[in-house]
Amino acid sequence: MSWLTFKTRRGVLKIKPRWQMRTAERNRQVRVIDLGLFLITWWSHEDLRRHG
Repeated sequence: MSWLTFKTRRGVLKIKPRWQMRTAERNRQVRVIDLGLFLITWWSHEDLRRHG
């Protein structure tokens, strides 16, 4: 569960604490910006289908 989720035409942008990372985020299979205690992740529609 992320703190904030923004749905866009091309995917989903999530802001979440580090301890809520999913496997795809840990392995950098989706785009991740690591800001220390929290992350900004980008899940495109293709990423959602693949790792959903």
